[in-house]
Amino acid sequence: NIQAFFIVDTVCVSYFTLDLVLRILSTPSLFNFLKSALNWFDFLAIVPFYVELIVGRESASGLAAFRILRLFRITRLFKLIRHSSRMMLMMEVVSNCLSELVMLFLTWVMGTLIFGTIMFYIEESEQSEFKSILHACWWAAVTMTTVGYGDLYPKTPLGQSIGSVILFLSMIYIALPMTLIVSKFSSTLQAHQEQISEKRRKFKKIPNKDHHGIF
Repeated sequence: NIQAFFIVDTVCVSYFTLDLVLRILSTPSLFNFLKSALNWFDFLAIVPFYVELIVGRESASGLAAFRILRLFRITRLFKLIRHSSRMMLMMEVVSNCLSELVMLFLTWVMGTLIFGTIMFYIEESEQSEFKSILHACWWAAVTMTTVGYGDLYPKTPLGQSIGSVILFLSMIYIALPMTLIVSKFSSTLQAHQEQISEKRRKFKKIPNKDHHGIF
């Protein structure tokens, strides 16, 4: 099984390496090529194989840095993004919504710290499950994202009331940025479809050359 896995891994890495080398040799601008994150994912996907091949499997397995480097093998999945127009569309939407996502993250962090601290002091007692502010912040984080694992929960009436308010506010917190993201997705999808339609119209306008025979 190990030998079969090694053969399959070798074939895949060889194909990925050849693909990366040919794209480097044929790129019109090496600087723009290096600026692309997907190209770096392609590079990181093949590095662990060659490190293991040069150093040796047993020697490489003992290196803590190589264990971390092995995690980059999962970046091979990002190669699927390059060959999927829908995935590239999603990446473009995420890039266009970067400011909204940053705002969402910062608001979530602030709410987690504020509500976690409040809940800790409300529930502070010997029987409380909130042993520290960090425990309370964990509860606030999963509550604001409407996940609610149930491992921690307030037991006092005041704490439960505050928790209900936080849960209500979290639904509004999730809903507001989602409308912006959906709007950006709709506009990006419409622009993408217009580009495809424009390419099809240009292709149809190409005149067909009539080939007349001798007779």
